[in-house]
Amino acid sequence: MIENGNTLEALSADNLPVPVCRFAFDDGDVVVRETNESFEERLGSVERDESLTDIFGQLDSNCLRTALGEGQQFTVDGEDAAYQVDVTPPAESTDGYLVFSDVTDESAESSDAFREGIAVDHVASVVSHDLRNPLDVARARLQAAREFEEPEHFDHVEQAHERMERIIQDVLTLARGEDVVDPDETVELGAVAKQAWETVETNGASLTVEDELPTALADPDRISRLFENLFRNSVEHGTAGETDDHAVTVTVGELDTEPGFYVADDGPGIPADRRERVLEPGYSSDEHGTGLGLAIVARIADLHGWEITVTEADSGGARFELHGVHQQ
Repeated sequence: MIENGNTLEALSADNLPVPVCRFAFDDGDVVVRETNESFEERLGSVERDESLTDIFGQLDSNCLRTALGEGQQFTVDGEDAAYQVDVTPPAESTDGYLVFSDVTDESAESSDAFREGIAVDHVASVVSHDLRNPLDVARARLQAAREFEEPEHFDHVEQAHERMERIIQDVLTLARGEDVVDPDETVELGAVAKQAWETVETNGASLTVEDELPTALADPDRISRLFENLFRNSVEHGTAGETDDHAVTVTVGELDTEPGFYVADDGPGIPADRRERVLEPGYSSDEHGTGLGLAIVARIADLHGWEITVTEADSGGARFELHGVHQQ
């Protein structure tokens, strides 16, 4: 097993009956940083910084980098078995992880707890990075205000504090759930959606509220956050066509067949094999993303007793449907 300071033993990988390896991107290549005992027993010993494509010759390097960067699941063939590989992409300050589940081995289920631990570690890393940025901004602006006695710096300090508060509330929603959600008010969903749109950096995007959305028994602050995160997702990932200047259109409407509503855009959409994963904490197709936005949406929906599904809009873009909304 490869030795270094950031060991897999800290995450109890050596206690798992399935192979685990830690990987990193190095000058366009994918290299192994560390493996557990099961990896060495079942897939062989590897050298530190050995290329993953050298270990598994059937992998195409370009497709592999895309799969690892986006957290796509893939399969490889070992000498004695085929393996399903679950990917936790690298964060800015942490390496990525691969968990190899023998498709014929029921013991692979025991790797679930380890994968969950990796996801928590990934989220903690990106959240700490995101908090550090506005904190540094606030400190710099306070120093400038003291030195130059320019009160406008305090506006930037306030904005930085508000950003940190949003991040903290997101983490609390994921971690504590019921303690931060109180769905006991009558909420005009259409009005909340329009208000939430005003808080989003839209980059020229436009919002259409098609129907007279129903009122619902909900927590207005959390529902506002749900809309904000869905809107930001559409704006940030909704570029369509061959150019980057497409101004995405976001549509909010009522479901036709049951109580509920949807948020859709006319961007490129989400591939079918990623639609469930985009709701997982820590999953992001953007190397600079935290992977929290849509996980927060799913958590808020669940705490209201709603079900969220990800599908394709009529325009080919992404469509998020909220089912089982309790109308008031």
